Amino acid sequence: MTETELRPGMDRHQRQLLKKLVANEQSPALAEMAKELLAGRTTPAQILNSRAYDEALGAGAEALSSWYATTSDEEKQAQAEKGQAELARLAEDELAGVPDGPEPVKKPVKEPEPDEDMTEQTWSRDSW
Repeated sequence: MTETELRPGMDRHQRQLLKKLVANEQSPALAEMAKELLAGRTTPAQILNSRAYDEALGAGAEALSSWYATTSDEEKQAQAEKGQAELARLAEDELAGVPDGPEPVKKPVKEPEPDEDMTEQTWSRDSW
């Protein structure tokens, strides 16, 4: 599959990861960052170019760097293939209309009360 074909799966996977980060109680900074991304108030590029989340992102970057330095090329390739397969599965689910979690509960729209007919009301102070 091409990157364009995988894009729906990537988007869905990114949303799922961001939703998990929002619920992350161990790192309020990552939760805040995820909320900002989901709300569209910031972009990944803006986050990487700012220092606001350096500490929160630093630990993960160090762990990834350490893993990458100590992992064989064969294992890296195997993980890359596994990731591509997962993205392809997510893209197929997206294209097939598989929902991204439970459907939101929609509250019934409450009809407004009909306005009281005030056409016969006398508005002079004497009628009060």
